[in-house]
Amino acid sequence: MLRPTIRDVAQKAGVGVGTVSRVLNNNANVTGATRELVLQAIAELGFKPDRVARQLPRKTRVHNIGVITQPFAHYEAFAERMRGVQMALNEQQPGYELVLYSVSSLHHFNEQLTTIVQTDAVDGLIVIDLDLTPEQLALLRSTHLPFVGLNHLQTRDWPCIGADDVQGGYLTTRALIDLGHREIAYLADSFDDPFLFTTSQERYRGYCQALAEAGVAVRDAYVRIGVHDYDVIRSLALELLKLPQPPTAIFAMCDFFALACLDAARSHGLRVPEDVSVIGFDDIAMSYHVGLSTVRQHFDSAGRLALEHLLRLIAGEDGPTPTLPPLEVILRQTTRAV
Repeated sequence: MLRPTIRDVAQKAGVGVGTVSRVLNNNANVTGATRELVLQAIAELGFKPDRVARQLPRKTRVHNIGVITQPFAHYEAFAERMRGVQMALNEQQPGYELVLYSVSSLHHFNEQLTTIVQTDAVDGLIVIDLDLTPEQLALLRSTHLPFVGLNHLQTRDWPCIGADDVQGGYLTTRALIDLGHREIAYLADSFDDPFLFTTSQERYRGYCQALAEAGVAVRDAYVRIGVHDYDVIRSLALELLKLPQPPTAIFAMCDFFALACLDAARSHGLRVPEDVSVIGFDDIAMSYHVGLSTVRQHFDSAGRLALEHLLRLIAGEDGPTPTLPPLEVILRQTTRAV
């Protein structure tokens, strides 16, 4: 039986060869309905693109590492993780290239995974800040595509590299308690993440655990939740600072939010840390330059370890998933003892 060709796929899907080619190369200029038709035709015909043939104009065999992630709401974290991935890739496998897939919804995530698998687009895949359903896991495993998670989901039965967010929330709050604070606010993005990611809730759980251990009740007025937007978070921080009994310290769930808190305090005529202490989470590069107290979760190391582990899986090697160095509380100029 003759091997199906790209023209066979185009004919069965009722589209042009160029459209099939765009689907195979994950071009965004294809509607979802058309993409589904092409993918269905690929599956029914058992079509497998010849990756080497697609690369003939380049005269070299190119290996691709895929990176799939949600829209860059947490851009600073994404950028620092990717720096670790890129540096490790340049050092260890300079012949590889990175291919980025950004997904706009859970349905789109499933579409992209299906396209990646059916088009044999990459040699390995890094999944950032997204969970995998049992069906998606089965799909990846059935095609023997090596994959690694770059997130906090260490409890899953697939390799994931990242920080323990419950412990992170606990350590951050504990550091403020050790400085003598008892009126501690928590400022975070929505618990109802459209991608079902639970970072905000888990750091909140750690916050509650630390307060309970210290015999301090969680005060609803001190917990403010909003969308991941600088102006929104700044407004929420102002609400906290204008309370009749404002908090003496604010735990912002990420450094980006902590910077908005600093801005809010200045606009309200308050001094940091004399009038209010502020601590973030992540230790992005900007935090060092503004003297922000924070928690270091080793983003660049996470990216490096994820890439190194993925390359081992691609090579057919086995072994335990690597772990990050412990979370580290970094106290700088935005916190003080009371």
